[in-house]
Parts: sequence; C-alpha cells; structure tokens
Amino acid sequence: MASLEQNQNAQTQRGRVSRRSFLKGITVSAAGMALLGVAGCAAPGAAPAAGGEGAAPSEEAVSIRWHHRLGGWEMYPQRIEAYQEATGVTVVEETFPEGSAEYGPKIVSLIAAGTVGDITWTAIGTGSYQFLVQNNGLAAIDDLVEADTSGFTLDEYFPRIVSSLRVENNLYGLPETAHGVQTCLFFNRDLIEEAGADVPTLDWTRDDLLQMAIQMTEGDQKGFLPATGDYSNTRNHTLPYGGELLSEDGTTSLLETEEVKEGLRWVHSLFTEHAAAPSPQQMAGAGLGAEQMFLARQIVSYQSGGWGLSVRNVVEDEFNWDMVLMPNGPAGNRGFHLHIDAEAVTAQSEHKQEAYEFAKYLTDAEAGVGIALQIGLATRPDAFADERVASNPHLVLLGQAASEAAEHLNPANMRKQEMQTTIKAIFDPLWLGDVQPDDAFFAQASATFQEFLDKPVD
Repeated sequence: MASLEQNQNAQTQRGRVSRRSFLKGITVSAAGMALLGVAGCAAPGAAPAAGGEGAAPSEEAVSIRWHHRLGGWEMYPQRIEAYQEATGVTVVEETFPEGSAEYGPKIVSLIAAGTVGDITWTAIGTGSYQFLVQNNGLAAIDDLVEADTSGFTLDEYFPRIVSSLRVENNLYGLPETAHGVQTCLFFNRDLIEEAGADVPTLDWTRDDLLQMAIQMTEGDQKGFLPATGDYSNTRNHTLPYGGELLSEDGTTSLLETEEVKEGLRWVHSLFTEHAAAPSPQQMAGAGLGAEQMFLARQIVSYQSGGWGLSVRNVVEDEFNWDMVLMPNGPAGNRGFHLHIDAEAVTAQSEHKQEAYEFAKYLTDAEAGVGIALQIGLATRPDAFADERVASNPHLVLLGQAASEAAEHLNPANMRKQEMQTTIKAIFDPLWLGDVQPDDAFFAQASATFQEFLDKPVD
C-alpha cells in the first residue's frame, strides 16, 4: 500500500507538472522533465559577474565534474555558460536519481572508488549533506571564503541558512535552495466562498483551519489534507504548539512532552474524530495524490511546499485557487523549519578553487532569482527583492516562510536520513488509524525514538 506521504509527493517534481500529462498519468522521461517549466516562470536574465567576479580565466584547460539530481533547475544551463565563459573552465555534468536514501551513498561509493567529481549537490533535509560530511566526502570551504577577494561574502545569503549548513562550525557548501518544508495552504476559493465559509488568510490559527476543514467536509469531499510522514513533516505539526521531537543537542527524545502530543493529536483528529481529511487507505485505494484530489474537488484544501505552485498547470481555469502560508499555532509560529540544498566541493577534488567558484555561480543573485521564479525556494534576500519575484504575491509568501523558519535540528549521531524513516515508521500507524494517540502510544514511541538516538555516529 502506498503511504500518504508517497501519494502527496507523487506529483511535485519541483514544479514541472503539466495538466495534460497530469490528467493522463503519462510518465515523463528525465530529459522531458528538464524541458518542462512552471507556467509564467520567466527565465533568468543575462548573467551578472557577481558569481565569479575576480576569478581569472584558467591558463591551462581545466575540467570539473559536477554531480546533481536528474532534471535540475531551469537556470542551470545559463549559469554553466556564464561560468565557463568567465573562467575558461569546462563543467561536466553527471546526474543521479534524486531519491534521498540513494544519493548520499552513491556519492560515497564514488569517494571509496576514488572517482568522485569536484562538486556535488547535497541536502540537509534528506541528510545527504550530513552523511557526506560524516564520511569525509566534502571539503570545508571556510578558507576559500576567507581568501576570496572578489567581493563575495556569506552575508549575501540569509544568515540562518548559512548557520544551518555548519557542522562543528565548519561550512561545507554554499546554499542553493531553502524552504520551511510544507509551508503552504492551497485552497479552492470557489468552493469555500460558495459554501459561505471563511476564506483562509495569513491571520488564521490552526483552530480556524480545523473549523473550515470540518465545515467543508461533506460526503466524498474532504476539507483539508495535512502533510504527514517523515521527521520533517511531523515536526511541522509540533512546532506550532511549542513541541520539539528531540532535544536541542540532538540526544534525547521529547515525544512524551504535552506540546508534541497536542500537535499530533490535532492531526490525528482530522483523520478520525472529524473525518475531515482523506485517510491514507482512501487515497491509496483511489490511486490519487493531493493535486489530483484537489482538481477533482475531493479535497478543498491541502498542505504542501513551494513546489505545489505547479497546481496552476493542473487546475488552469477549472476554478479559482489560492495559497496562503499555514496558520499559526498556540506557540505563535507556523511550524516552518529550514531545509536547505547546497552545492559542495568534494574533499578529493584536485580543483577545489574552480569548484568553489562554480558553486558561487550556482548560488548567486541571478541563480536565486531563477530558482525563486520557478519554485520560490531562494536562499538570498536580494532574490526576493528582485522585481521579477516581488511582483508575484505567492513567491513573496515563500520568501516570508523561509525568513520565519526555525533552524534545522540534527540528531547528535548525524543519522538524519535514518531519523526521517524512523519517525515515519513510528507515526504512520497513527495516521492509518491502527493506534490511538494516548499516553501509552507516546511512551512507546519515545522509547523507540530514543533507541535510535542512542545509536553511535555512523
């Protein structure tokens, strides 16, 4: 049976879903995916010199190998061309499937064989960044930044994004994308207004959302689908109540705290007590994801991330939809916490300076604008201040979400990928209705989680 998380994520692919292919269920090849874009996303303009300013063209022919996920962002070809023209260095792309559990180990296998490239995409949300740091796969770049005379500084990025990339105070990558995980509340404005219900606003609370979800639930129509699944999605629902899943030092389970219980009981009530959310069984049985159910008017609203803006390609002019940020909880926050993708220089690279300069091109102002226009997940204040981005209210909200998000929190044993799946295994039975969120459940959940946290550094 497909999990709820799998159904919710099946159509994201970083905003590249067309309505025709969506409705027909056509599988698009990786090459085809690279050609599809979000409707209305302008391509980045002419490349500025900021990314590689001060980097003189190489006297000898140099080639660097860059590992990244299949597809990639639309701005990649433009930034590659700008870098190559400015430096004379050739970039050779090597792409791999983006599955979080596979990417880090794939790079490590190349490291073990002595065949890894010079620069690689990584992510702290999935844990590939931490995994590679722990396996001595990445080079600290603090010395390169300090010696940089081009005018570049780390102050170009949001400060908390940079600090979230530090491991034992060392920086191993430059931030390419950032987001507060499932920050968005997408909703069918027509259905809500026709029912005379209140339309979501930025001032809403989680109680307001619950009441709307209940009011809009009737027959096969459900009011709201929350994002559930791994550690990241689960923390989204505890932070608004002041609850953390683990201690600040990453060593102790906090699953038995009242704040955690309150947040997760709120989610559980949507599936069970109020039946205002489609159950994982219902979604799996219908073979539908969140966007498909939204288009079919089977859900009135749902929680997603910036990639969910691809819904405009799916809905087109079928009905009026809108998006606001998820509402505040009693603790006065929306539950956002940072996930960051970074471009990192590998420890084995013989061209660390060139790889570092290329990372600057992939994360500079023009790259940030390109990513913001495509999916809204930029890491730089100047990207969200750019008129091309600032003119789109949905993208502005995503910038607000990134600025509000809590810093990333790692387990002390650095087993982030394993923590994602451990939390999913603990709480999936709750969303399936197989267990109840009573104190006994949370006691057992906490014991299981603590057993994981007690594992040594891998």
